[in-house]
Amino acid sequence: MRSFPVILFLDQSGELGGAELCLADIAEFAGEQSAVLLFQDGPFAELLRARNIAFHLATLPKMAARVDKAASLFAYLRATPGVVMLIFRGLRIAKDFDLLYANTAKALVVGAVLAFVLRKKFCFHLHDILSADHFSAINRRLIVSLANRAEAVVANSLATAGAFQSNGGKKDLVRVIPNGFEISRFSLPFGKGSPELPGGVPPGDFPLVGSFGRITRWKGQDVLIKALAGLPGVHGLIVGEALFTAEDRIFREEIRKLATDLGVADRIHFVGFCRDIVPLLFRVDLVVHCSTSPEPFGRVIVEAMLAGRPVVAAKAGGALEIVKDHETGLLVEPSDSHALARAIHELLGNRQLAATLSESAKKDAEARFGLEGVLRQWKHCIREVTHPRQ
Repeated sequence: MRSFPVILFLDQSGELGGAELCLADIAEFAGEQSAVLLFQDGPFAELLRARNIAFHLATLPKMAARVDKAASLFAYLRATPGVVMLIFRGLRIAKDFDLLYANTAKALVVGAVLAFVLRKKFCFHLHDILSADHFSAINRRLIVSLANRAEAVVANSLATAGAFQSNGGKKDLVRVIPNGFEISRFSLPFGKGSPELPGGVPPGDFPLVGSFGRITRWKGQDVLIKALAGLPGVHGLIVGEALFTAEDRIFREEIRKLATDLGVADRIHFVGFCRDIVPLLFRVDLVVHCSTSPEPFGRVIVEAMLAGRPVVAAKAGGALEIVKDHETGLLVEPSDSHALARAIHELLGNRQLAATLSESAKKDAEARFGLEGVLRQWKHCIREVTHPRQ
């Protein structure tokens, strides 16, 4: 028996989200013999290729690809033929691997079936809070039912683990392992000044507040825009794009119109998708996290802390496990634009407080979220499930 298994990771997305960035780090660490099975081509495949991580592409048919977190039973029935086709392709690929590792909900469906047919072990990495806000009842039941058959469920936070268990997930399967970050990326090159701001952001000496993340309703970019309407002279940098759904694209147009209606369009700068946000982190005065629903983890919060930026975060979900209020950042109630405005005003007006919080936050994030330590936790988990003690 090998000392460490050869793993086939499965992921449904062609886009680059937090789950995919996390998987890229894990797959690279797992070794040259391991590989990723993708259901869509796109930027994630480009990242894997750039990092010399082996991957296979088995495109999910359109009808199956349209099944989302709010899908009904009818949507699943229509998608079944496409999923079956993907499973047959996956059987040929997966047979040579020791362990299957599903990184998303659709990947879990495919991975669980492949594991059953091939009599292989599988794990599930849960990056989402299973709540009615994001998942239909049938989706929650399906995910929990299949995940309960895994060797382990890796949850990215206690909040994620708690939601899984409250939906019927088995507690003894859960291993809470946060996302990890390469700390060396979060240092300005010696002797260089701050990076240039993107085109469209006017030059000037004004406070700049950054919001980083996919544009979608629950990420709360509208909350930031409303907050800045009450902070004359303060500009906002919104980094991210509407990547996944038509609803996301509708919301993008809504917040652009909101900025115009509130008279702050000249102070709100939409940058779009940015693969490497670190240079932009160094250009903002502080970073806000405005999610209106509990965040499963909160990668951008940790990235801001590692970059030494003061943070204001919504007081819910994984953010509560990352930020210690008035010790490593400020916490505000979700969806409360007035509270967010007060927190921004406090940090911009009290530079000593901002510096103290950001210094403490950087040390804390380096101690808890360094990639090397997180990968050690993950490796221990995989060894535990593939080489159980007799």
